[in-house]
Parts: sequence; C-alpha cells; structure tokens
Amino acid sequence: MEKNTRQNFIVIDDDRINNKLCRMTILNVEPGADVQTFFDPNAGLMHIQSNYGTHDANDVILLLDINMPTLFGWEVLEEFKKFSEVVKHHFKIFMLSSSVDPHDKEKAANSPLVSGYIEKPLTKLKVQAILYQNKIMSLN
Repeated sequence: MEKNTRQNFIVIDDDRINNKLCRMTILNVEPGADVQTFFDPNAGLMHIQSNYGTHDANDVILLLDINMPTLFGWEVLEEFKKFSEVVKHHFKIFMLSSSVDPHDKEKAANSPLVSGYIEKPLTKLKVQAILYQNKIMSLN
C-alpha cells in the first residue's frame, strides 16, 4: 500500500457543528485534504487503532477537543498512549478547545503526545500554522 500525498486530518469533537466548521476551514486551506470527523471519541479511537497500525499508513493531524461528555480529550490521550508505536508515529495531535483554562494549556504543553494547543474556533490562519508546524516537525 502506497501512502497518498494528501494531508490527512481527524477531528474528534462532540460538537457536530464544530466538526463541520473544521472540515470546511481545513478544506478551504488544503482543498485536497482527507478530513474525517468523529463526534464519539470511542469511535475515533477505534478508527485510529484499526487504520493506522502499519508502517505505510498515512500521517495524520489529529484535532482533539478537551471537554466531551463520554471521554475528555485527556482520557482519549490516555487511551492513545496504549496504542503501538507504529500507530503513534503517524500522528501529530493538537488539542482544540474553547477552554481558556491555563491548566489545560499547561497540560498540553507538558504532554509529549501533544504538538500544540488551539483555541476554538479553528481559522484559516490556525490551519496554516498547523500545516507549517507539521512540515517543520517532519524535517527534523
């Protein structure tokens, strides 16, 4: 299986409207992107585990909400930690939240799994910054 050259995104957020806005914003910046959204964090985790366990899987930018009713974003990260290194290698995770709690920002900054913290709403400028940061991280 050959990797595709499209940028892949997964958005996990219990707010369906935010998921649609994220999809539209990402596609506005990166028209060829593959954007998958999950309003159920467990479904998102199952998708990740079943689709990214091989070395030839595509790399993904994961936008993860913090405050969700079934699993908090931090709990999703705890589950993500249990995945194989092969799965984890494919992901750059950004916490996407309306929370302005300094504790959430600090926790994101101190997590080795998290590449950044983004305050909602997702904007074109924020997507461009994510893509730029992802490109720089890929060069290292």
